[in-house]
Amino acid sequence: MSPAVVSGVRLPPWWAVLLCLFLHTSQALAERTGLWPEDEQRLRVGLKLFPACMGALEDFEGYLGADGGLQVVVVYEGALETARQAALVLGGITGVRGHPLRVETLAAHELDVGNWRRAPPGAIFVATPGLASGQLRGWSERHGVLVFSPFAGDVERGAVAGLHVADRILPLINLGQAGRAGIGFRSFFLQVAKIHE
Repeated sequence: MSPAVVSGVRLPPWWAVLLCLFLHTSQALAERTGLWPEDEQRLRVGLKLFPACMGALEDFEGYLGADGGLQVVVVYEGALETARQAALVLGGITGVRGHPLRVETLAAHELDVGNWRRAPPGAIFVATPGLASGQLRGWSERHGVLVFSPFAGDVERGAVAGLHVADRILPLINLGQAGRAGIGFRSFFLQVAKIHE
């Protein structure tokens, strides 16, 4: 087997075998969960950060249902099992500011205009990447709630909150979209968050 050449650098023959093995393993993981490894890691971190974002809302009590619980919709496109796993994690949280979470999963089209027939959700958690920016923006504005997506680029495209990943992980807040949705965050939270203008 002759050595591979990448960008003018000669690589040993075993490099190609390792690359093929890595790509096969990544593809197998993506097929099982519906997510690539980076997205799967972002989802896990997002599930931990989401309750803190909810707890930092200025009018938190205004998002509660009549029973005092917070209705959280875990929305997905195509990967129902991934959304179910995310819902199980969120359902296992003891509560936010002493209020229990009521978690359900819904396909993205069920939240779109004309398809929503229930009381407004208290928050929306995006469990799969690649949703349209119009959906992300529309849900927060139509329902006046936090739309949280842990996936890269979603806050810039219209989600209210998500993750900023650099040397450390911070909440990422789209203040413009939050304003359009009528959502405010407590000042202490904004001081530690990364702000997307």
